[in-house]
Amino acid sequence: MLPLRATWKPGLAAALLALPAATSADTPTWSFKGFGTLSVSGTDTDLIQFRRDTTQGNGVTRTWGVDPDSRLGLQLDVDFGPSWRAGIQWVARNHAGQFIEQNLDWAFLRWSPEENLDFRVGRLGFDVFMLSDYRNVGYAYPWMRPPHEFYASLPTYHFDGIDLSHKTPLGGGYLTAKSFVGYASYTVPSFLFDLDLGAVIVGGSLGYESGDWRARLGYNYAKTKTDLPIQPLYAALDNPWVNTVWPGANTYPGMISPQNRDLHYISAGLAYDDGGWLAQLEASYTDSQVVSFPSVASGYLSLGRRAGPVTFYTLLGISETLRHTATLPRPWLATPAVDLLWRAADSLINANSVDEKSVSLGLRWDVYENIDLKAQWSHYWLGQNGAQLWVEPELSAPTPGQVDVWSLGVDFVF
Repeated sequence: MLPLRATWKPGLAAALLALPAATSADTPTWSFKGFGTLSVSGTDTDLIQFRRDTTQGNGVTRTWGVDPDSRLGLQLDVDFGPSWRAGIQWVARNHAGQFIEQNLDWAFLRWSPEENLDFRVGRLGFDVFMLSDYRNVGYAYPWMRPPHEFYASLPTYHFDGIDLSHKTPLGGGYLTAKSFVGYASYTVPSFLFDLDLGAVIVGGSLGYESGDWRARLGYNYAKTKTDLPIQPLYAALDNPWVNTVWPGANTYPGMISPQNRDLHYISAGLAYDDGGWLAQLEASYTDSQVVSFPSVASGYLSLGRRAGPVTFYTLLGISETLRHTATLPRPWLATPAVDLLWRAADSLINANSVDEKSVSLGLRWDVYENIDLKAQWSHYWLGQNGAQLWVEPELSAPTPGQVDVWSLGVDFVF
């Protein structure tokens, strides 16, 4: 194991997982690695549940739990020689959908015709932000979890397709350019059912590393290919009698449906780590035609200081939906059935915004070369109808204006 206790940097643990074992040109070499986190979290309210990201259907309240951040990752690498490699990574975690399939993040074959050129095909990690290679590896970053405002709204962990990357020496550092294309499928929970969604994606990234600095730009275009399983609601809104007592009801299925909609995602990040001080910031903007995932701007800033094996850090985050609430006219004849349709349509169109800000304080103690202990306190400010990143027990329940979240955990790699 590499000595990571006092001088770890965010990429080292990921690099440890990515590097194959030494091998000869004739005999394939197998290597097995892993990582994990065991943590417990709780809040000061029962009105809303805190979750790590929107792929989780349940979270924690005053009743503390281990679900949000606890995970175990297993990785198998096979080196076939100087040009061919294969990798599989599976992560057991709280994730909606099929437990085996949704938690399979990597399953690819890599061809490297030149030293700095890689071509991969298979299931690949979604790579448009700073933590792309180690989002699940708690040991690779100082916080208890990736910054909530930035990463909780990103349900895509992987896609099936191809990517091409090239690394070039530049100005005393290295510039890595990557492009990818494929199909991303993921499951997100809702009040009534899990939504199996999918999109064709095309994108790329530019990453630069030089000394203590890392910078990254990412872009992704997605064309959604699936719809919500609410055909009875669409049919009811198209009903002629409903449109008699509620004129214009038949226009709402087109607004609600996410199928064949465009999304554009762009992110930029910068990180500094000299072994004593560490800082990282990222910002992103999502331009979305999908009503259930409206356009949003997000960002965070983290500052930290190491004192021997202990790292103290603070984290500031913000995420805001960039649209106004749509006003749906009320039916002129409000029967119970029509009123139910109005509330369902209004919820699908409007009850999905993000209005969240937070400040966090925490510490990380590297107790051994591959084990750390962490403690983190986070205070969140939530706007009304701004808690899409959380789990609200009922749509009609009031959103608490402020929530405290406490977390304790241990990370490890092997």
